[in-house]
Parts: sequence; C-alpha cells; structure tokens
Amino acid sequence: MGIRATQVFDVMTFDPRTIESTAKVGEAYAIMTENGFRHVPVVDDGRLVGVISLSDIGRLGATIPALLEMAIADAMTANPVTITPEELIESAAAQMGINKLNCLPVVASGRLVGIITTYDLLDALVRRRTTRVSVPPGA
Repeated sequence: MGIRATQVFDVMTFDPRTIESTAKVGEAYAIMTENGFRHVPVVDDGRLVGVISLSDIGRLGATIPALLEMAIADAMTANPVTITPEELIESAAAQMGINKLNCLPVVASGRLVGIITTYDLLDALVRRRTTRVSVPPGA
C-alpha cells in the first residue's frame, strides 16, 4: 500500500478572506494587520484579479496617508500566478521558488477556492519528517 502524494488541497487555507480591487489600500492593510495575514487575494465579481501583500504596501510606504487611500487595483500584483487544488505541493513550492512568491491563490473552475503560503508548505514538510510509516518486519 503506497502513501498518497500531498496535494495543494491537503495543506491550503480554504475560502480565504478577500477584498475587491476598488477598496482602499488602507482597508487591505487593516485586514492583514488585524488578522496576521501577509496576503489578501483581490476578487471582483467572484473572479481573482490580483493579490495584495504587506510587501506591496510596504514598497509604497504604508504609513503615508495618500497611499492608504489609493485603490487596491493600483497597488496589487495583477494576474497572479495560481495553482489548482489537485497539483502536488512540490509543484507549488517550485512555482513559488521560481517566481519568488510567498503565496499562490488556489483556483478551481475559474474560482478562488483557497490560498497556499510558504508557511503551509513548511508545515507540510515538517509533518512529513515527523510522520514515520511503520513497516512490519518481513513485509
């Protein structure tokens, strides 16, 4: 009996908090700081249009009031790299590494269904290292 490979579905955060592109950068910043998030997917009419991160906001200067009033559409990473729930976590790690990303929105049938982060991947790796499969002698 083999061990099933770990899919994105197994470790992603389901139904992540989202924000619309017309919202203000300050609103996204508040969501992230109040909830301990580093990223928020940007969704318009149910369609993923981007991701905004603390890094994006920091590059703009999060403490400057004019920037906090800016529309998210002007600060987000548009058309982000995505992954499907069925893909292996190794594929997610490769995409994140190649593209120097800290998260990937998870999309199924054109809809955002989750998000996977570097923390999710590290947690999966730790669980792999600490979960040992016992094989009976002579098996």
